[in-house]
Amino acid sequence: MKILLRNYWPMLLAILIFSYFAYKLSFIQDDAYITYRFVANFLNGDGLVYNIGERIEGFTNFGWTIYLILWGAIGLNYILISQITGFLFGVGIVALTYTLALIVFEKNRLYASMATMLVAFNLSLAHWSPAGLETAAFAFFAMLSIYWFIQRSWLLTFSILMAVWIRPDGVVIAGLLIIIEAILNRKIPRFTLLSNAVALVLSLPFVVFKYIYYGTIIPNPFYAKTAFNLSQLKNGLEYTGTFVSDYAFFGAGFVIALLIYKRLSRAARIIWWVSILFTIYVILIGGDVLKVHRFFLPIFGTTAILTIVSLQFLVEKFFNRFMRTAAVVIATVGLIILTVYLPFEFVNRYNSTERGFTQKMRTKAQYMKESDSTNFSVALATIGIFGYELIGHRIVDILGLTDSTIAKHSEEPIEGMRSTWKEVKHNSEYLLSSNLDYIIFSTDLKPSAPAERALLLYSQFLNDYRSVGWYYRSDPAKVEGTLIIAYKRMREIKGPYVPTYPVLWVDYYKQGLDAYGRGQMKEAINLLEKALQASPRPYYPYAIYQLAYCNMQLNNHDKAVKLNEAVLSQDSTVYESHKDLYIYARFANDSVKAAVHQRWLEKLVPWYWPRLKALVDQTINASNQSRR
Repeated sequence: MKILLRNYWPMLLAILIFSYFAYKLSFIQDDAYITYRFVANFLNGDGLVYNIGERIEGFTNFGWTIYLILWGAIGLNYILISQITGFLFGVGIVALTYTLALIVFEKNRLYASMATMLVAFNLSLAHWSPAGLETAAFAFFAMLSIYWFIQRSWLLTFSILMAVWIRPDGVVIAGLLIIIEAILNRKIPRFTLLSNAVALVLSLPFVVFKYIYYGTIIPNPFYAKTAFNLSQLKNGLEYTGTFVSDYAFFGAGFVIALLIYKRLSRAARIIWWVSILFTIYVILIGGDVLKVHRFFLPIFGTTAILTIVSLQFLVEKFFNRFMRTAAVVIATVGLIILTVYLPFEFVNRYNSTERGFTQKMRTKAQYMKESDSTNFSVALATIGIFGYELIGHRIVDILGLTDSTIAKHSEEPIEGMRSTWKEVKHNSEYLLSSNLDYIIFSTDLKPSAPAERALLLYSQFLNDYRSVGWYYRSDPAKVEGTLIIAYKRMREIKGPYVPTYPVLWVDYYKQGLDAYGRGQMKEAINLLEKALQASPRPYYPYAIYQLAYCNMQLNNHDKAVKLNEAVLSQDSTVYESHKDLYIYARFANDSVKAAVHQRWLEKLVPWYWPRLKALVDQTINASNQSRR
């Protein structure tokens, strides 16, 4: 024990620091629930499927999924197991960084400790490790592969095999090591070729199962996410740029290590090549949809080591022997501060947003089950926890991750349609012809993803789907809340499915809703009026309603009433207009009109009506008391 503490106390300290951050940032990423639904369906006897009866490999973590199934089969909580396991692999990444650093720095514990501390204070590692995904497990085996490669150990076969089983990207790690051996040895890379060949043979049962069960060996998300175009390259550069500025100190370690490449040890050269080639790979695939540097976890450790390699060179070049230790410590403290400070707001904001998002989507799914007892179907862009709460219901991912029709038979990109979303696959005809009971947008009322915006080009969606809402409070201790929305199919949808509304109408409508969200009511009115001007008839009733609501916020009540009446003269199923006209009728003491709108509200959103009535009663009573 004394020897362990004496030799490895820096590593143990780093693990404690990492553990603290992992505890503070612990959450479950929404996408993890996609895997959990596959696990639940298998354990329920319905097969390794997302929707019962649909054999589609809608996950990219086969080995991780099987691992969770094994725990679930013996009655343990596989969700908790996924978090604990991810955390432990995060610990393993910290430990591996120290082990690799000792090799690179030839057992110099000071430099090895400094590199390990950079990883210990890495908030992105702490964010992703306990998030329920396979991210930390894959990163660990990728790093372990680098370690065994440097050691030229045949155990490389095992680590490559595990990496490939956990994520298909393991093949990339194997390929990079083959390239690196060929570059360094300038001859046929026999060691890595043989190691990978054995790993390939051992992987054959896994490959055969996938082909027999799913009819393909390539996961469906590959088709949904991959585009191979300039936009993907741009996304990859932006994604990588954020990582380089947050954790690679603007690439200083990469550049300085290149300048002194000839002076580097073989281990350091391997680490440099791994870091550079893996970064190029991330750029080429367009980065990741999920933020907080998830795809870079496999090289967090190597990047930290390169940073300290560069620091070692600078210190030894510019400081005498007696000042070097102090210079290294001071410089590393500064680097640690930057490691925490630079991504701090970004990581914490995303972490908080994801917690709130999963809470809202869980609540929305529960509200829908309570208000609709049928075996309804739903299409949406964020299927994670929502789909897990609705096991047994058909859930269609409009981005195509778990749907092969959208992923493999996407409609052509719509000319002129712009979006910040990286997922561009969509198939509106397929969605509409499926007569799905509900369609949910990622931002509730307004369309954001290309697949959501595309629906607003079709008269079938504009005419046959109407919103329903539930009152939601993110903090139960507070009275304030908001309405969370789903679009419900009001009648059977029939073809032909032809986009008859212009893209310009959708753009102005989206911009108008954005302005409303910012509280800029006059700007929202201007943009919504432009949307209606660009739109053919019949006008989308929700665009008119939003005009009415913005006028209501500006105290233009007469105009708001007329616009709401216009909405209901076109379509009486728009509950929002009934809601606002009910409020106006109550304040005007018009019991007849109030009763009419009450009946519609009780019919359209019976679960929401008691909440609305209580709020209106409370407001009117408070107003009457203030007059007295």
